[in-house]
Amino acid sequence: MRQLVAIVFADMVGYTALMQENEQLARQKRGRVKEIFEESLQKFQGKILQQYGDGSLSIFYSAIDAVHCAINVQQRLQTEPKVELRIGIHTGDVTVDNDEIYGDGVNLASRIESLAVPGSVFISEKVFDEVRNQEDIQVQPMGYFEFKNVRQPVRVFAVSNKGLNCTPEGNAAGKNPSARKPPCRITVCQYERGY
Repeated sequence: MRQLVAIVFADMVGYTALMQENEQLARQKRGRVKEIFEESLQKFQGKILQQYGDGSLSIFYSAIDAVHCAINVQQRLQTEPKVELRIGIHTGDVTVDNDEIYGDGVNLASRIESLAVPGSVFISEKVFDEVRNQEDIQVQPMGYFEFKNVRQPVRVFAVSNKGLNCTPEGNAAGKNPSARKPPCRITVCQYERGY
């Protein structure tokens, strides 16, 4: 069945390396992320579709709820034992079948998560359009980025609420250094004045 949903990818930073150095601490941090995520998903009406070693894929029927959930998770993970997480969010028309999800929106949400930096929530322009009038959600434009197997450059924003990591425009690296800003005659800064 096809549905329009907000797709949330979350990924623990440095989990594999930590498992090699201190397996007990890695498991403790992964357990903490899982507990906080499940509590936040329940609060904001989200659903986990897939959970893997150091990350998860969730869906929401509201982009606003998805962003509120991500903010809640990141803020709670700032207390000790602190856990660094990357979160990427996109909305799209997808097929959900027996807790499996398919569609271009899933791939793009994954690409945005890979661009995100530790402690951040990065969102697509489609998500931004849904949350731009929410007073309790602050965002910072990051610019346009080209992703592998995505035809058009994607405009990305970082949620900049208190406690979230929000790198200056143009310095996003995340775990996907191959994502790059495309050349553009009209600079991003000039374009941002109208938003």
